[in-house]
Amino acid sequence: MGALFYILGFLTTNAYLYKLGVSDFSLLRTRFILTGVLTLAPLALALIGGLYAALDVTVYGSHAGLTTRAHLWILVDIAFPFSLYFVLFSVVAENDVVTSARDAALLSAVCAVLVLAALTSLAVYRKSERRPLSHLAYRGQPVTYDRFTERFGVPNAVVETTIFAVAGVVLFLVYIGLFGQYFYPTMPEQLGGARPRIAQILVSGDAVPAVRELGLDVSEDAPLSPPVELLWEGEESYVIRLPRTHHGAVVQIARGLVGGVVTGEILGLPEGDDAQ
Repeated sequence: MGALFYILGFLTTNAYLYKLGVSDFSLLRTRFILTGVLTLAPLALALIGGLYAALDVTVYGSHAGLTTRAHLWILVDIAFPFSLYFVLFSVVAENDVVTSARDAALLSAVCAVLVLAALTSLAVYRKSERRPLSHLAYRGQPVTYDRFTERFGVPNAVVETTIFAVAGVVLFLVYIGLFGQYFYPTMPEQLGGARPRIAQILVSGDAVPAVRELGLDVSEDAPLSPPVELLWEGEESYVIRLPRTHHGAVVQIARGLVGGVVTGEILGLPEGDDAQ
């Protein structure tokens, strides 16, 4: 299970960094496990209500449609996650009410749709006797895949099952990409997210010329930078966003060029300096 969370965290983090135009393929980062838990938790929460609704229909359902209890579980599967995410985005992530409501609605809706697609796919797979594509596209008439059968000896049902499974994996990867680029940057690092922090970079003395070329306003006499957004702290580099005066460019600085990082209280700013 730990390996699964680690892989999910690794993929989520790099989906976020891909949006910034940088990458970090460091393998020894335990924070990936916490990020993986953060990524999978919304789906797991949505799956609970979905499974209860599916179980209710299976046990008590009829051909007329869903039972009252199933409708209730579906409502809970949307309303409860929305309330939880709204509190999370508004209180923990310190977003405004409108943004928090929008993000909470989007995340709960995406997870509900994915769970519905997964449960529907499993139902179709079971009903079609391992021939889901034939059941969906050809009204139950079996389709043969002669090339696979003749060349590789793969049964037709296995071919359809593999195609179905690959589509599910692709859909899950789309969710990871969406979560990594949209929701992951809003959560604080303590919860496994990558919420940007305001920081000042202390540049090593011999690295000042190189860092100045990247757009950071430092000098040999004043190696402490003005406030910048610290977007990512990796094992080999820091990823920062420069102030508006530099058009908000994203810069990746090697750790060897940095002597230290100041977060929290801003130090050494001239009066009237508007670094943002």
